[in-house]
Parts: sequence; structure tokens; C-alpha cells
Amino acid sequence: MVSRGQNRAAVRSRWQSLAAGPRAVRGARGAWPAALAMTTSLAVALGLSAAPGLAAAKDAKAPGTCPTRAKAALPLSANATKKASQAALVAAPERYKGLDVSGATVVWSKVATGAGVRGGEVAFQCGKTIQARTIVVELRFPKELPSSSLSEGVVFVSRFKGGYKVWEVAH
Repeated sequence: MVSRGQNRAAVRSRWQSLAAGPRAVRGARGAWPAALAMTTSLAVALGLSAAPGLAAAKDAKAPGTCPTRAKAALPLSANATKKASQAALVAAPERYKGLDVSGATVVWSKVATGAGVRGGEVAFQCGKTIQARTIVVELRFPKELPSSSLSEGVVFVSRFKGGYKVWEVAH
């Protein structure tokens, strides 16, 4: 039978080893919490937590890495979604090299503040001001069908001194 004093000593020893770090941990019971804590700390330190709506892609931008061009965006003008759609279609051959974009069409275009997850990406990447100055345009490339991924494109378009221009390809 284990005395009350021996039990307390065992519990105290286990928690002291957890507090000492992963190298001091012995056995499977204590290793899991320590490993989880260390992994979480490392992820936070490296900024690996994803914001809601941000695709966890290898080329996803970290928060605060707004492209320099986007920072120069001007407030939207009248008929902004129409002008942004036209700019997206004009830029498609250059922005989607390697894809057959002939016959491309605009599926929808919306101001980023009302464009759901894609609009949230703009806010996360560049802030609310640039979000309000950006149009999200979804494109369809019919020549790339039946591939659902290759036949779709999403670009961020804003107004600049020279007119409406694509500043990022989101998909």
C-alpha cells in the first residue's frame, strides 16, 4: 500500500519534471503535455497561427505583408466593380501564364468588404482601408474545364493613378 506522503511526492515529482521542460519529462504520460506546450509556443513564436479566412497555402502571406502596390490604392470610383472586372480580364493572360485564358469570363466582382472570405484575406493582409479600396474578382477560364481549380481565378483589383489594376492573384 502507498502512503499518503509517497503519493504526494510522486505527484510533486511529476509536475516538477513538467515545469522543468521536455528533457526532464519521463514516460508517455508527461511527454504529451510538454510536447504540446512546446509546439504551441514555437508556432506562436513563428507566427504560424492562421487568421480566419486565410488559406493555409505555402505562398500565403503573413499578416502585415501588404504588397507595396496595394498600399498606393485610391478610393473606388463610380462603377468600380465593372472597371475592376474589365481590368481583371485584360490582366488575365499575363497573370495566369501557362493557362488558356481565352474566353475568360467574370463570375462575380464585389468590393472586398462584402466579398466574404476573399475580402477577409485583403483585410488581414493590408488592413481595413485597403479592403475598402479593393474589388475581388472571380474569373472562369472555360478552356481549362473540367478542372475545377485550373478553370477558376480570383484577383484583387484596386484603383491607382493609372486606372484599375490587379495587385494580387489570390487563386
